[in-house]
Amino acid sequence: MRREEPGLVVLPPRLAGVEAVRVTGDTRLWSGVSTRYGVTVVYAGAFDFWYRGRAWTQAAGMLKLKEPGEVHRDLRVHAPVTAQSMTLEAPWVEGAARELGLRAPPHLPALSEGQGHAEALALHAALRDPGSDALALQGLLAGMLAALLGAGTHAPVEASPRTRRAALRARDLLHESVVEGVSLDALAAASGLGRFHLLRTFRQELGLTPHAYLTHLRISRARELLARGVSAARVALEVGLYDQSQLHRHFVRIVGTSPGAYARAVRGTSTSPKKDAGRAAHPRR
Repeated sequence: MRREEPGLVVLPPRLAGVEAVRVTGDTRLWSGVSTRYGVTVVYAGAFDFWYRGRAWTQAAGMLKLKEPGEVHRDLRVHAPVTAQSMTLEAPWVEGAARELGLRAPPHLPALSEGQGHAEALALHAALRDPGSDALALQGLLAGMLAALLGAGTHAPVEASPRTRRAALRARDLLHESVVEGVSLDALAAASGLGRFHLLRTFRQELGLTPHAYLTHLRISRARELLARGVSAARVALEVGLYDQSQLHRHFVRIVGTSPGAYARAVRGTSTSPKKDAGRAAHPRR
């Protein structure tokens, strides 16, 4: 992360057309003209701001939304603010609206206390995580936009042989892309469906999002490699994960134990109690 000044961090670019900034304990009053769509999550603190001809108050648990061409001006900070803001180029949002069959350009409320909040939190967290790959970020962005525009990606679609075949084509591409990964756009192209239609169809047909499905494939491959004696650090790289800590997190969640414990169990080895006792007695060795 590139630190601009105390309390403000510009996150590295992870998605084309999306920028993110995080402030911590901020008490400054900001103002400006929006040239993009904006989605801000407040984690702590509260402040008043002027927007669309009136004053608003934003506190933790609320989304602050902005549209291009509109003026925002902070009025008062009630308590130091910790927040993360992302801005999206207009084609991202307007293209999403068209794909979802909505009118474009879409109109967003100034504040949202429920709709899209969970999705925005998930995307903001993923933007801070260097292990988040393109498919994860694109899927989360699509889910957030669908929620904000009132057309969730979990909404059921009409099942048909065509949609089933489309989901299976996307599934097959995931199996071919375990190590290198794949983008949501590539999956959509392979399936013959739009991104949002694919997300709904894939989840309905296979029970997981495309990214969750890919993660399960990676952990399945990791189990095979660990059983052969490959180190966890090497396994993480060979299954397309960012590092060993990301492997550990996903492995525990999916398998129920750590990679090291799994490797020892499946290979019939264990740590010697005597060695364990020695380590406990001499923690600095």
